[in-house]
Amino acid sequence: MYRQVGNSLLMNDMKNLKLISLISIPLAPIMELVEKYVFGDWEFAKFLIVLVVIDTMLGFVKHYMLHDISSKAYGMIAKKLIVYSVVMIVGHVLASFAVNGQSVESFVWFRYFSCSALLVREGISILENSNTIYPGLIPKAIIRRLADFDSHTGEPINKKGGDDDYSS
Repeated sequence: MYRQVGNSLLMNDMKNLKLISLISIPLAPIMELVEKYVFGDWEFAKFLIVLVVIDTMLGFVKHYMLHDISSKAYGMIAKKLIVYSVVMIVGHVLASFAVNGQSVESFVWFRYFSCSALLVREGISILENSNTIYPGLIPKAIIRRLADFDSHTGEPINKKGGDDDYSS
């Protein structure tokens, strides 16, 4: 064993450095390819993960309070993560690909739209779960407006006797 003198490294530190080098050197080019061709906006991913975790926790609390917790929900979380990952990858690919060395800027809007849609969907789900857990937290006008649309299709729900016309 080496003794640490001043800023010199210990023998264990040298072993750790070798291990880190053995792992990181082969992974560096792979990560570079992933960031260039698959997905590279890790800051956005962090924000989305925060919202997904909050939504998942609130969903668990909501279903606990309603006494209808099911193991199917965990499968739905996995499905959500797969779908969100695919949407983020498609957005990245469309915004980043190049033709004859020139990037095609006309698809950048799709990345912004898809990322924004994911964040908005999680935000709406958090609002709905929050209102179920603590009724009255979200103003009724907002909840009624959100309830006017099908959460799967985004289409207006036709209510009998309703005066709202969303077709105009």
